[in-house]
Amino acid sequence: MRRRATAMPKPPRRTAVVDRPVDRSAGRSEDWARFDRLGRFLAAVCALCAVASLPNSSAFALTSVSVRGNAALPTGEALERLGVRPGDSAFRVNAFEIRRRLLEDPRVADAAVALSFPHALVVSVRERDPVAALVLPGGYVEIGGDGVAISRAATPGRGLRLEVQPLALPWLQLGTAVPSDDVRFGAAVAAGLSPVLRSQVMAVRVEAGELILETRDGTWVKAGGPDGLDERLALAPRVLAAVRARGIRARYVDLRVPGNIIVLPAAPATPVGAAAAATGTPAATRSVPATASSAAPGQENPPHR
Repeated sequence: MRRRATAMPKPPRRTAVVDRPVDRSAGRSEDWARFDRLGRFLAAVCALCAVASLPNSSAFALTSVSVRGNAALPTGEALERLGVRPGDSAFRVNAFEIRRRLLEDPRVADAAVALSFPHALVVSVRERDPVAALVLPGGYVEIGGDGVAISRAATPGRGLRLEVQPLALPWLQLGTAVPSDDVRFGAAVAAGLSPVLRSQVMAVRVEAGELILETRDGTWVKAGGPDGLDERLALAPRVLAAVRARGIRARYVDLRVPGNIIVLPAAPATPVGAAAAATGTPAATRSVPATASSAAPGQENPPHR
């Protein structure tokens, strides 16, 4: 019998083992990333420390603090209101707060703050000019052109004397607008008078909303209410000049009637008949307003509305 040949098993394949270099770059990258994050953190901390120390650094200290434009407000008092003085850090200058403190004074109408970084601070002040002095029992209150009460005074000072009839004030607080339309109207008129008319006026009176000006020679100019007032005030200097040129000492000049000017002499003229007899000329008739009376100038004619 023949033996069957048996297949011999094949030997297993041998795989070649190749030594490959170990890649350590990934580990080094992670280390550098950690160091990078740590370095950035330390740099941020240093920057914050530097910023925090800037306000206290002498390199940014103010060397000059000045106030300009003040006359009624003393410089020392203005500097005290600023709350900033030489030696303070420029980083601590708060322009809005400085302006707010200055505007708390009724004498100050506006203020501007300019910082020449980092050493010079200049504050410019625009003061509220007292254009009128409101007559009150026991004294006066100075009023600005915007109707704001500035200060109490014993005399009118630089402003025109302002009389208001009737005057009923529920309250009066310095630094705020006077709660009276007539007072604010009179103050606005006093502030807006032309230089020519202003030089002739010594007082302003408002009666029931109508304006009367008192000149330095005692003549009253009845100008009426706000409607058309600018035109009548522009006419007043020429009318006063014409009255004086004719040698008339007027008690009042009434401009309230459009197209008509009424002049009331301060004293009755020489009787026409006696003058005619002395000169031998016929007597002439002069018409005098029928409203002439011994009443106060502001009450002779009823208000024209």
